[in-house]
Amino acid sequence: MAKLSAWMVTIIGVFWILPLLGVSTGTFGNWVIGLAFLVMGIGKLVRNYSRKKR
Repeated sequence: MAKLSAWMVTIIGVFWILPLLGVSTGTFGNWVIGLAFLVMGIGKLVRNYSRKKR
């Protein structure tokens, strides 16, 4: 899960930096950022709840 979080944070960082460099991400960038946060949140919830069952 740590690798997934690292990749998601990297992707979010790239999409936040691109507009500063003059690259327009438009609506696609907003979707990617939102989905990345959603995936990270769900992944962490799954990890936290699966530990308690052990």
